[in-house]
Amino acid sequence: MTPKRTVADAIAGTLKTYGAEWAFGIPGNDVLELIRACEEAGIRFVLAKSEPSAAFMADAVYQVTGKPTVLIPALGPGLANAISGIAGATQERSALIVLGGEMATRQMGIYTHQVFDHVALATPVTKLAMTLNPSRAAQQTAKALDTALAYPAGSVLLNCPADYGRAPSEEPVCAPPRRLPAALDASAVETGRTLLGHAKRPLALIGRGAVRDGVDAPLRAFIEARQMPVLTTYKAKGTLDEHHALAVGSLGLSPIIDAVTMNLIGEADLLVLIGFDPIELRDAWIDAWPADRAVLSLDWGPLPHRMFPTGTEVFGDLPTILADLTGSGAGAWPRARLDAHRAEIAGIVRPRVPSAGISPAALFKAVSDRVRPDWLMTVDVGAHRILANHAVLCRTPGQLIQSNGLCHMGYALPAAIGAALAKPGRPVVALIGDGSLLMSLGELAVAAERNLPIVVVVLDDQALALIKLKQAKMQMAPRAVDFAGARFDRLARGFGIEGCRVGSLADFEQAFDAALRSGQPAVIDAFIDPSEYWEQM
Repeated sequence: MTPKRTVADAIAGTLKTYGAEWAFGIPGNDVLELIRACEEAGIRFVLAKSEPSAAFMADAVYQVTGKPTVLIPALGPGLANAISGIAGATQERSALIVLGGEMATRQMGIYTHQVFDHVALATPVTKLAMTLNPSRAAQQTAKALDTALAYPAGSVLLNCPADYGRAPSEEPVCAPPRRLPAALDASAVETGRTLLGHAKRPLALIGRGAVRDGVDAPLRAFIEARQMPVLTTYKAKGTLDEHHALAVGSLGLSPIIDAVTMNLIGEADLLVLIGFDPIELRDAWIDAWPADRAVLSLDWGPLPHRMFPTGTEVFGDLPTILADLTGSGAGAWPRARLDAHRAEIAGIVRPRVPSAGISPAALFKAVSDRVRPDWLMTVDVGAHRILANHAVLCRTPGQLIQSNGLCHMGYALPAAIGAALAKPGRPVVALIGDGSLLMSLGELAVAAERNLPIVVVVLDDQALALIKLKQAKMQMAPRAVDFAGARFDRLARGFGIEGCRVGSLADFEQAFDAALRSGQPAVIDAFIDPSEYWEQM
């Protein structure tokens, strides 16, 4: 019989005290006590159809709530399957607490079935990996949470032998520390304001670190007071509404668009980096500007990299820093220059006339024209994602959820499920390439089981288009990139979800609007012409 209170209860209680609300995974015998304790503590467990998808769901929950989320994989193959998603959470800067199942201690050193060193496997891809101490389970869980949440956030493994989780415990739960925002001292404020005040053409580069609660209002006030144009990484889209006159686009992965962006960066006399994490950038951003360029870096804490010069660094509570540095001394960028930059990017990502099917750029424009502030969107990895980040304009911070650190294919559908669970009632749109959807197709069952309002848009071209494009630019013949197509509309109906196939923009718009109105899961299999990608990236 289960004792009245177990070590698993101490773990779950501490997780709940830190704000955890969701756990994801696939159970095995070794984690049943952990799942029971989490659910009884008020942390809802979601049965995914694969372990990587479970990790992607958890990652998305953190991205839209800022609260730590829990992954519970069973021992051996469960953790091994999940490891790419665990690595992803670290590179996506998401606080993921992995409660890994483990054999009972009485079997250790003798039993070999499904056995390997979990901590050794996880150590290279987590911020911390350790085996549970049942006498200090709550404290150890708090340590794991503190580590996972410390900037930049990431994943932590707590390896839990089955008999430890079931053991009795009288240990109280641990609460998170209380941290008060600290203002800059007078000399730091003076240094920052002097740099800003002397700049005639300051330019803000905003990254993942700015996508946190409490940043958007002081960030907008800072940008507007300084009349500073804004470029964002893909994950930071919407930190300033992309319809704003000072929003001039996104950067990071498209060589063609980045070349235009570098021209604008070259004209700036001060670069202001705000939470600008290079984890999202391709290698062309190494030494992106000279060491003597005036740079002011504002962030929650230091990021260990030497990718580009960071100039004068200011670390601490980012909303407070922005408020301290907001003041007079507005920049003087000619409006015509910013308009010309936007127009040049728009020309690159404009819809072309397709030879058959739908222009991807036209499809994304149709989506962008409809985006509301309450929407959440996810996008998968591939050529369509690079285009979407320049063609779909976001209204709110973090509105386009994606894997842009480790860049996982198969991410968008599980992430859409996580977002829909964490923010019930909000429309969720998942933009997915056909190759990506084939990697996580089974998660449609979760969307159907829970009747989640997710509209899945499949960009169907029966190829790994981005790799095919790279082969062409390397003057290589296409190899290992084309595959037999699937009727995703029919597969959706097999899961009990409404599905349709469209081959024209008008049909797509009609189907998309109907799916949004329904408030139920739907799959739109959109046959596209990928040829325009060659001119867009």
